Amino acid sequence: MDQIKTILTSIIEPFTQPETYTKLATNIIMILIYIVVAWVAIKVINKIIAEFFKMHNKSKKGNKKRSKTLVSLIQNIVKYIIWFIIVTTILSKFGISVEGIIASAGVVGIAVGFGAQTVVKDVITGFFIIFENQFDVGDYVKINSAGATVAEGTVSSIGLRSTSIKTISGELTVLPNGSMGEVTNYSVIEGTSIVDLPIAVDEDIDKVETLLNEFLATLTSKYYLFVSAPTVLGVDDITRDQMTLRITAETIPGEGTTGARILRKELQRYMKMKNIKAPQPLMVQYDTGQQSNA
Repeated sequence: MDQIKTILTSIIEPFTQPETYTKLATNIIMILIYIVVAWVAIKVINKIIAEFFKMHNKSKKGNKKRSKTLVSLIQNIVKYIIWFIIVTTILSKFGISVEGIIASAGVVGIAVGFGAQTVVKDVITGFFIIFENQFDVGDYVKINSAGATVAEGTVSSIGLRSTSIKTISGELTVLPNGSMGEVTNYSVIEGTSIVDLPIAVDEDIDKVETLLNEFLATLTSKYYLFVSAPTVLGVDDITRDQMTLRITAETIPGEGTTGARILRKELQRYMKMKNIKAPQPLMVQYDTGQQSNA
């Protein structure tokens, strides 16, 4: 009974001392100061990193998408480092041995490591994605896993463990880096727009090709996405009532589909303005009386 009383007294007694509350209040204030300092430091350092890459792009015409990817990565690493320093400092203020925690974490890490192989794989793959420049933030990609497409869209962010992809319909897909198999990047090389234009079979084909080529040459100044002037390749198909002209254009990376839509719209307007006839189906009338006599 005396032992229990002694234990309870030793627990309760510190809470009866004014020094305890003074020390606790001091520590709480210090913790709040550390948190504010960390928050301000992260904001300032992130701003410095962003400005550095912004100046780098202006002076050396660097890859803006690549810079955006590295800015996000470096800012995340800085954030983790600062918060690690703050947490260890706070623990030290409460008399908790940080060295002991780190040593224990090493032992526990070995035991947990076998169950965290997926996380390690994700991080290692993340390093390869970033430093091999497989794709950058803003690229349009299609990602396959085990032969099936798991995500297709614009890269929103790249982290060491996961990558976020915004689909064309607006959903945000977050993929562990280790789950990515085949990656198709549509934003690395120039795109190609291909449009098949049907015209009436009785049109003067040489005249139409000349008119179209003159008109298509004006689109490069109107639309930034055309790398060079679209051209008429020639007659791709002829049927009884129509000819099909194939038109192609080289676009900036990832804009082949958009370029094709623009070409269709502009060509329709131009054909109407120049009275270039669209194909009309031929109607064949049969004499039913002659068929029955036959």
